[in-house]
Amino acid sequence: MKLKMLIMTGLAGIALTACTTAPKIPQLETGVLQEVRNLEVYPETANNKATLTKFIDKCVIEFTGNLEAGKSVEQWSFKGLTLISGGSATFAKDGTSTANKFDLNAPEVQKNFLALRHHFHKDALAQCD
Repeated sequence: MKLKMLIMTGLAGIALTACTTAPKIPQLETGVLQEVRNLEVYPETANNKATLTKFIDKCVIEFTGNLEAGKSVEQWSFKGLTLISGGSATFAKDGTSTANKFDLNAPEVQKNFLALRHHFHKDALAQCD
């Protein structure tokens, strides 16, 4: 009985110490600036939406759309007029998925980013400088 009590006390002490000394994770997201729906995009998607979210050091546009074969998600990170990163993931109805990192120097990638960014209000985009 004493051994069981000693073990329980020790475990409780370790748990309490772990909780009080765990590092605090800073909240990096400052919030969604704007969301737009039903964009005209190629390839054509149903029930699509794009969300512009501001973080401390950048903004991110996440585009989600339903294709005939599944769901597509794109993420574009940028600050001001500078594209930092971009990529996409496609989730097929059969359970498979593919991911693609965009070549930021490709003219078509730049064109697609600017076309998507154009859907957001200039006041929302101004907060990404």
